[in-house]
Amino acid sequence: MKILLTYTSMTGRNEKIAKYLADYLKEKGADVDLQEIIDTDAFGLSDYDAVIVETYTYHDGEVPDEAQDFYEDLADVDLERTKFAVLGSSSKKHIHFGRAVDYFTMQLNSSNGEQVSDSVKIDQDTDEDDFKRVKDLGDRVLKSLE
Repeated sequence: MKILLTYTSMTGRNEKIAKYLADYLKEKGADVDLQEIIDTDAFGLSDYDAVIVETYTYHDGEVPDEAQDFYEDLADVDLERTKFAVLGSSSKKHIHFGRAVDYFTMQLNSSNGEQVSDSVKIDQDTDEDDFKRVKDLGDRVLKSLE
């Protein structure tokens, strides 16, 4: 099973989570391609069995600048029922907590993807409970590929 895990990270939080999740999925036997979102071609997503997108939420609930091209390209992609999940960090201090996670989830659904896990939003730095939720998301992705 081939999984793309693409992420964007400003402070290093999401990079840490992405590497943790990639290692976890590899331990479970998955072939994981870990990439920064700025280097990811949305038109190649259907080449994977599953796609995991990880993003932070910028400013007033916006998709980060470095993820904007990828996000916009998703509108022109047919994911052909490719399984997907979305997660990311944000801050509950902001009124639009995790909104970019919601935007990506909606866009991937609109692109004919098959959502296999509830989206996971993490408030700032990850704690033990957050890592459990990240693992659960990974397990749901893996189970969907059985």
